[in-house]
Amino acid sequence: MKRPNVVGWVVVFVVVASAEALVRLFRLGDSVPAPTATTRALVTELRTGTLAGEIGATVGTYAQGLAIAVVVGVVVGVLIGSFRALLDASSVLIEFLRPIPAVSLIPLAVLFFGFGAPMRRWIVAYAALWPILLNALYGARGVDRVLHDVARTSGVGAVGRLVRVTLPASLPSIATGVRISASIGLLVAVTAEWVSGTDGVGAYMQRQENAFQLPELYAAVVLVGFFGYVVNRALRAGERRLVFWAGEERLR
Repeated sequence: MKRPNVVGWVVVFVVVASAEALVRLFRLGDSVPAPTATTRALVTELRTGTLAGEIGATVGTYAQGLAIAVVVGVVVGVLIGSFRALLDASSVLIEFLRPIPAVSLIPLAVLFFGFGAPMRRWIVAYAALWPILLNALYGARGVDRVLHDVARTSGVGAVGRLVRVTLPASLPSIATGVRISASIGLLVAVTAEWVSGTDGVGAYMQRQENAFQLPELYAAVVLVGFFGYVVNRALRAGERRLVFWAGEERLR
């Protein structure tokens, strides 16, 4: 059982206390709300259901986009990594597409899908796709050839080796890609909501900024950060169970 990160939480407490002291000491409340004011706003907005509804909208499109990225990234990445011909054929296209920032494609997504959830879902899926695809690709490329030779001599066909050898051996690398993509997808989801201004935490932030409601704005920022932390912890816990053979030290 992993020990709680006491030192990490002590550092968080010190940073928050220091921020509270600095805001009060230099009277910065007009531009940066104190952590206590942000906390009060967060509790109020969650209790009234306003912010809870917005985070629910964000989680819905974010989870759907991430799920699409996981399925497509794993399937395509493992296939490309398993066959040299596919790698040669797709390498130029992959290297061209993956540096393009997902937020730069928001106008194109709006043109095709409008300002609703499908647009945000597509943007999240695109942004989250690349770390998963590349980790799956290199995970498949790094599988020990001896494992394939043993499976081949045992009578396992090409599809069977792909499912029973390549995919399991690539899981540690794929799991790392999923955790990276989860953070990127959340960032892009909130940004797309900010641009669209329809619903979600990003749109909530935009409205609070326009109304100069700083405690409520920072409350939404804190909520997104906390949600991202919870998602990362959940993925790490799932990773330890799914790829237990990789060793605890590698997952720390």
